Amino acid sequence: MRRNSARAALNDSAGAGLGFVPLGLAFGALVTQSGLDWWWAGLSATLAFGGSFEFLLIGMVTAAAPLTAVALSAFMVNVRHVFYALSFPLHRISGRLGKTYATFALCDEAYALTTGKQARAWPSRRIL
Repeated sequence: MRRNSARAALNDSAGAGLGFVPLGLAFGALVTQSGLDWWWAGLSATLAFGGSFEFLLIGMVTAAAPLTAVALSAFMVNVRHVFYALSFPLHRISGRLGKTYATFALCDEAYALTTGKQARAWPSRRIL
């Protein structure tokens, strides 16, 4: 049962997941072409998980932008997540750790997958 559920989740998310491959490659190329060390790519993706903001952040870091400008830019780019939260099925995710992760990892693609008609019957583990 668990294996079938994991396979179904993989099938549902494969298209969105494969879309991250060219984005990741482009981001890695941008980081190295900007003169930053390779580890900046992983660090910024971990700390500033925000899709397009990660690309913007590299330019701001190389330009030595003030921290207030970085914070304001992060807010402006990611304010859409406030609206995502209004219809994201967070109430169907069990546990504090699961809800925290779902909130942090919410991206456009995850939102689209988990709020569609087919996802209304998904259990907590499948949403995660």
